Amino acid sequence: MSWRVYLQAFRNSSVGYVVVTHGPSTLKTIVSAICVMLVLVDVTSNNWELNDLIGNARTLFTPVLNVASQQDLTDTFTFAEGYSLSTTSNVGLFMLNYTLQKIHAYDASMYVLTADTFLINGGTNDICGLLKQSYLVKANTTSVSLGVIEDGIQYIRGQAISNFFLGIAPPPPFGSDHDTLTSLGYIPSRMDADVRLTTPVAIPLQGTSTRANVSMYRYYSRALCTGCDPIVELGLDVCSVTTSFNASSRKLVIESSQAVVGHHRVLGMMLERSGVTTGSLVVRGLCVLFVLASFTTSQKTVRWMDSVALTSWYKKLLHMIAPSLHRYQHRLLNLPYFCFNSDIFVVGYVTAVLLDEKACTLYSRALFRWNRDTPSSWTSWYVYLRILSMNFRWVWLNCFLVKIIKLMANFVSATRYTSRNFVVGYFNFSSVTYVYVAGLALVYRHNFLDFGNSDMVALTPDMQHLDGISIDFFDSTLMRGYPGLVLVMFLNLMGVLSIDLAVNFKWWRKVSNNSLGR
Repeated sequence: MSWRVYLQAFRNSSVGYVVVTHGPSTLKTIVSAICVMLVLVDVTSNNWELNDLIGNARTLFTPVLNVASQQDLTDTFTFAEGYSLSTTSNVGLFMLNYTLQKIHAYDASMYVLTADTFLINGGTNDICGLLKQSYLVKANTTSVSLGVIEDGIQYIRGQAISNFFLGIAPPPPFGSDHDTLTSLGYIPSRMDADVRLTTPVAIPLQGTSTRANVSMYRYYSRALCTGCDPIVELGLDVCSVTTSFNASSRKLVIESSQAVVGHHRVLGMMLERSGVTTGSLVVRGLCVLFVLASFTTSQKTVRWMDSVALTSWYKKLLHMIAPSLHRYQHRLLNLPYFCFNSDIFVVGYVTAVLLDEKACTLYSRALFRWNRDTPSSWTSWYVYLRILSMNFRWVWLNCFLVKIIKLMANFVSATRYTSRNFVVGYFNFSSVTYVYVAGLALVYRHNFLDFGNSDMVALTPDMQHLDGISIDFFDSTLMRGYPGLVLVMFLNLMGVLSIDLAVNFKWWRKVSNNSLGR
């Protein structure tokens, strides 16, 4: 028996009848619900203003609430030998000062955001090892709060596309300086200043070792160009440290330092608040309100004007804004179809996405980096949902690109029928399904960007004096991956449109010969 016979037998069964009759509409409803859910999660959970207003991330400021300067920092904390303020570059000290000033500014110039918690399950997400240093303590001290600061410049070689086709070249020799790295094709792409501060650690007796758990706060500043305002990643970990003390040299030695498995790392972010980020939230909120109001109004079957009932101007205005609906609503347009076709919504939402792209990318990449090494749980799945909702924004960039290409092709061409203009006809989706298919590649957006930055090495002050090395914003870890990402996004869009045209060729041919194909 051929597959057509089996297919016909399935259709004639009761289960097949239900699937064929109600399956497509049910699937569209489920997809529509997922679309609405992602947008709502993005508008609420990824709302910087709401997150900052709640203020839970400010608990990560605890160790520096009374530390407003470098002098206060050195008076309060004992820094490790070789990892102190005296060994830090000028740019690193600038980022440290910037962080302290913004923490104590108490103004509206920064968002202080929570970024969820992540379970520590082993060495993959253990960052406590940096505390394993020697610390010179003052005489007659029974406990001491420890500090470590490590700054450096991250160098990157290659792009995601070149890494894919040509592979990643062998790493440079250990301890390579700036000239050696640049000769090998590396480009300075980011400046880091990583500060770790702990709660007090008891000093053990001479000749003994003790083990204790301490809280370690992290202030990880990253600048995307020389002198730029940094982005600060906040963190709180619980570290298990083994300590010993040499009374003659007054040195406290951290013999080992490991994260406590089973504890949760608290993650936060400090992002710049500006008219751009605030405007993005306002535009995005207005777009959501617009589409809900417009779609609800569009469900009206017939619009009429009752001259008897609408006697005053305010009644006519109310009827225009919120008209009465017939009992039976039409099913021609569902919500996703309306969202992806409305020119006003697409242009407005794309504007909001582009305005918030920098903050969104930095925040979502921090979530992605920590969540990928976390065991699966309800919390990790919710974090993944938040990341997916931020990546889902780029679906409207696909729609915007399609609309712009059609508009330009229609403008330069004299034809007014889709069947006579191949470009206008080609850049059309037959259904919302193919819009989602084109957006599937966006799920791996951060994987693509990380792959482009995989050939990375650090240059630290103990290797070379860092002052005098400049970082171009367009070579930064944020910007350098976008050309390849946009290219892959466009090729993916072209591929999906080609598949759509091939699969639905007969349907497209009928549409092109109909007046609906204008």
